[in-house]
Amino acid sequence: METNTKLERFIQQTETAARGEGDKLIEAAQAQARDMINDDREIIEAKAAMLAKISRAENDEHKRVAESRYAADRKVLTHRNALVNELFDDIRRELTEFTESEKYEKHLENCVAAANRERSLSDPVFVYCRKADLELAEKVLRKYGITPKADRNILLGGLMFKYPVRGIFIDFTLDSAFDAEREAFSSRSEMQL
Repeated sequence: METNTKLERFIQQTETAARGEGDKLIEAAQAQARDMINDDREIIEAKAAMLAKISRAENDEHKRVAESRYAADRKVLTHRNALVNELFDDIRRELTEFTESEKYEKHLENCVAAANRERSLSDPVFVYCRKADLELAEKVLRKYGITPKADRNILLGGLMFKYPVRGIFIDFTLDSAFDAEREAFSSRSEMQL
C-alpha cells in the first residue's frame, strides 16, 4: 500500500508539474499573439511549435508515469508470488507431516467411506494411492476386498477411485485438493480450509 501511495503522489506531482509547465507555455504564447498581428506567419509558427513542445512534454510525462506504475505493479506481483510460493511450500510440508502421522489412516478411512457413499465399492472399482501408502491403503480397504494399486502421479497422498464400467472416478487425493486450492488462491487471493 505504501508503494501505491507513493506512486499516486508521484503521479499527482508530475501531472501538476506538466499542467503548470503547459499553462505557462500557453500563457506566453497567447501574450505574444495578442501583441502581434494575427496574420503574422512567424507568430503562427511559434505557437504551433510551443503547442508541439507542450504535447511532447505531456506525452513524456504520461509515459514516465505509465512506466513507473508498471514497475511498481510488477514489483508488487513478484513479491506476492514469492509469498504465495512460500505459503504453499509450508502447506506441502505440513501435508507431508500429516501423512506420516497417526491421523492419516483415519483420513484414508474417511475417504473410503465417502467414496462408498457416492458410489458403492461393491461395483467394479480400482483404487489408487501413492506407493508409500500401499500397505496402509490395503489395510483400510481390506473389508471391501479391494487391493489398491500404486499411481506415480499421486505424490502427496490420498486415494483415487476409478469405476471403469461407468467411466467415473472419484478423486480424494491430497494432490488434487492442493492444486485446486493453489489455483483458487491465485485467482481469488483466498483459500478454503
